[in-house]
Amino acid sequence: MENYIFNRYAIAFLDLSIQEKSVNNDREELKILKNVLKENKEYQRILYGKNISLNEKYDLIDRSFKDLSSHTRSFLKVIVKNNISFYMYEIIKESLYRFDDYLNIESGTLYVAKKPSDEDIKKIIETIEKDLNKRIDLNIVIKPDLIGGFKVVLKNNIYDASIKTKLDSLKNYLVKE
Repeated sequence: MENYIFNRYAIAFLDLSIQEKSVNNDREELKILKNVLKENKEYQRILYGKNISLNEKYDLIDRSFKDLSSHTRSFLKVIVKNNISFYMYEIIKESLYRFDDYLNIESGTLYVAKKPSDEDIKKIIETIEKDLNKRIDLNIVIKPDLIGGFKVVLKNNIYDASIKTKLDSLKNYLVKE
């Protein structure tokens, strides 16, 4: 039942963004919202709380997200008004999935042992985009135990060029012999 609600709100916001011709901008705003809500779990509890009036909640949204577009803030207000702000993070997450599908974008994570250069990131993204025929949006995570190389994890694909994996493969090969 909850997934149906998340999906319904996500599709409605995508439709509005298409009408407003602001899909790319709204997608970026959704990414900001997702990160804010992930880092501040208490925020949705405050918006869900019964001891704050609806107007105070609207004011909180306007002050907290003053740099976001008015229709993105209105989207949040609709969620609050319909008393489902407890699910705001999940609705935002589902909305991002819908926007990515519409824009033919696949989001994922690039794991690296140390911070790569912008040129290296660009080469990795271009290679994967060519392979999948999709735009790729990667979140970079430093993971020193990879030793070197990189690993990209997408929804349905994993690209592993890490030294750790190569060493593990070599170890397994030698153990079998």
